[in-house]
Amino acid sequence: MQILLTKTPLPAAFFCAAILAGCSPEQNNGEAAVTSCPARTAPIATVQGDAPESRMVGQQVTVHGIVTLIQDGKGLFIEEPDSDDDERTSNAIYVEATQIASAIESGSLLSVSGTVAEIGEGRYPLTALTSVSDIIACSADNPLPMTTAELPLNGLAREALEGMRIRFDDELTVTGNYRFGQGNATLSGNGFQFVPTEVVQPGSEAADLLASNRAFALPVSLPQNMTAADVLVSGTPVNQVSGVLAHDNRVLRLAVQSISAEVPASFEMPAPAAGDALRIVGMNLHNYFNGDGNGLGFPTPRGAETLAEFEQQRARIGAAIEALDPHILGVQELENDGFGPASAAADLIQLAETVTGQNWAVTRPVADDTGGDRITVGLLYRSDMLEAIGSSQTLTGGEFEKSRQPQAQLFQQLPDGEKVLVVVNHLKSKGSCPDSGADMNQRDGQGCWNPVRLASAKRMAAWARNVALAGGTDNILILGDMNAYRNEDPIVAIRDAGFTELMDDEQGEAYSFVFRGQRGTLDFAFASQGLFEQVRQAFIWNVNAAFPANVDLPTPWLRFSDHDPVVVDLVLRQSTTSD
Repeated sequence: MQILLTKTPLPAAFFCAAILAGCSPEQNNGEAAVTSCPARTAPIATVQGDAPESRMVGQQVTVHGIVTLIQDGKGLFIEEPDSDDDERTSNAIYVEATQIASAIESGSLLSVSGTVAEIGEGRYPLTALTSVSDIIACSADNPLPMTTAELPLNGLAREALEGMRIRFDDELTVTGNYRFGQGNATLSGNGFQFVPTEVVQPGSEAADLLASNRAFALPVSLPQNMTAADVLVSGTPVNQVSGVLAHDNRVLRLAVQSISAEVPASFEMPAPAAGDALRIVGMNLHNYFNGDGNGLGFPTPRGAETLAEFEQQRARIGAAIEALDPHILGVQELENDGFGPASAAADLIQLAETVTGQNWAVTRPVADDTGGDRITVGLLYRSDMLEAIGSSQTLTGGEFEKSRQPQAQLFQQLPDGEKVLVVVNHLKSKGSCPDSGADMNQRDGQGCWNPVRLASAKRMAAWARNVALAGGTDNILILGDMNAYRNEDPIVAIRDAGFTELMDDEQGEAYSFVFRGQRGTLDFAFASQGLFEQVRQAFIWNVNAAFPANVDLPTPWLRFSDHDPVVVDLVLRQSTTSD
């Protein structure tokens, strides 16, 4: 079978199919009859070359290859088996063609004439044939080529596989899945990947681990027939995967044609607090904005775009509160719109009361000073179990013009129990980096604004001790989204101030956030020396960060935020005084 396809640069172009005989000359198609496959002018491997970009860019060539992947409306990949014996060169190439004849399918051997180009962004663009003048099908049902590959692969090693149909037989692990709903994920050849500064020191160690993680990471685009039931949770083992190493205009991404993964069947509920324990939960709400509080005011500045979207977010957060059943709730990313009846704080109180069936209240700083940011931190508590002693206190000015103002509230367990000071934080994020100065990204793994976070952490830790001392207790629990990983300067500073990190995990598997396929801890709980021995248990409930966004999930509390909640159960000593 021979098929002459569209000459894409011609406005009146269309394809003509011929079996044994060519198209009739009388047909007004502007094309000559084709009865044989023209000779190639270069092997695909020669066109590709052994550099990140082809040395033949701009030249007209004719190549032969077997179709391995068709991208409707965009183009296709062809591969020429044994194009050469050089492992540094790819045997495949992308053909840019918006219209492809229906008779062309996987296994068709094509002759393609076009101009060599590099398309896409990044250090390693995609070598392609553009301005295609001829696509001729020479035969059909050819065996599809397959090359076995292994991770790690550096940039040049991936370039040597560009466009080729490859298979990974070693067990891989799903690491990144944030855009699973759009069909994208990241697999890893070295198991769970951690943000470097989560497990090593900032600087050269972090840079080396980041390079290793990248070499072991494999971005993939998933088959369209995967459903919500096939959700790839971060950590899911993948036994085998194969496909074509395509390009997403930024990086090489494996277009998956087959995958074997162990999709989990169930998700664990958190263990309830013991009957005598006080449960304190730190929870990032991922921008809890309730519009004007009366069903209008959408889209909001940072949160939900529509009322329906907010109601879904609210239902998930409510399900999480019900499952955790806390007594104190320290939150971040609460809309900073005061404490009136239509405020986000009032709405969250109502939600907590509805799902727990108990009475809740929110702490309020002097003059309701919650800072000028669009979001704020908050402390909610069970008013039937705890008394908030005085107004909450806030730390303002200086570093806290950028980090959100922390709140500290002294609580006493009713009827006459011990006191505990709870401090909730949300330090400056690593986004919106300056181009110069000490706060720019120093390339040591800690990101930008590290000096601001460090100064905030030091000042907050000292302030917390003073507030506790004035309140007559040495029981201090510091919670919050610190926007710093376990070995970064702000976390070290809080430890150095005499606080014990309760989320420390000897197994090395604790995390509360996943960023670009790497796990790390941004959400912490620290106890003062006096409180530490009263901690019954502390854990991170991994129900958010491991799950993809914007995907229907089987349990209502899954992915209620992008951060995982931190849970601390205390059994406070009985007070020895009656004041």
